[in-house]
Amino acid sequence: MGLVTLWCGPLRAAARSSWLRRVAVPALAALALVACGARTGQVPPLPAAPHVAAVGPTVDKIRRAGVFRVAVDLSYPPMAFRRDGAPAGFDIELATLLARSLGVRLVVVDTPILTVRDGVPADTDAVVGVAPQAVVPGLPSDPYYTSQQAILSQGRSAVGSLDGLRGLHVAVAAGSRGVAVAQDAGAIPDLTYLPEEALAAVAQGRARAAVADAPLVLDYAASHAGLRVVGGFGAPVPRVVVVSKDAPDLASAVSAAVHALDRDGGLGRLRARWHL
Repeated sequence: MGLVTLWCGPLRAAARSSWLRRVAVPALAALALVACGARTGQVPPLPAAPHVAAVGPTVDKIRRAGVFRVAVDLSYPPMAFRRDGAPAGFDIELATLLARSLGVRLVVVDTPILTVRDGVPADTDAVVGVAPQAVVPGLPSDPYYTSQQAILSQGRSAVGSLDGLRGLHVAVAAGSRGVAVAQDAGAIPDLTYLPEEALAAVAQGRARAAVADAPLVLDYAASHAGLRVVGGFGAPVPRVVVVSKDAPDLASAVSAAVHALDRDGGLGRLRARWHL
């Protein structure tokens, strides 16, 4: 079993490396904040763009064009979605800072994740917000965020652990990592098309519990009263930026920017802006 965070209970570091601790543990800590109602309306300002010494043919090409074009699936709040018609979310703000670090503006190309299985789209420079290598062929950056699975349930009949799922019908999105987590816990998966449909089943009283990616659960619970979150299940999944295999200079520049943001506290401020 992975790390479990129940309401305001203590947190334990599940990641073994210092890098994963920095990008994973704050996200897990947010589970307790949402469950305790500690989310506030105060939003930290967007951090400054990192300064990196980026050189190389791909970086130079991007600078000449004046734009950094990224493929992002805008169907995954709070990481990437549309708000009032414009791209928004953690991944979008990270991409904005990466573009600024290169001295150019950001262009977001809404791209369903299933369409990038063959690599970075030809009309873009990178894919943002994916798991490394297994999802998008190419050169992955170092991870900027790591998440696991979480359980959403109603407060009056809250599920406090994986053991609590045993024998229950649990709402999960078809093809998601939550299916395996639910099955391994002895639950009976009730499949939905979208993760949001699984979460809505809990809010509307049609399911005792749902299992989904922690960022989705956190975002949903923060805007729906009476829900409880417990998380830290399944293997940690990092989110990275992937560039083409022939663009190692861009991969190095992105990783350097991610490390600079981590070192200066910028990643932490981005997480706080999105309550992650």
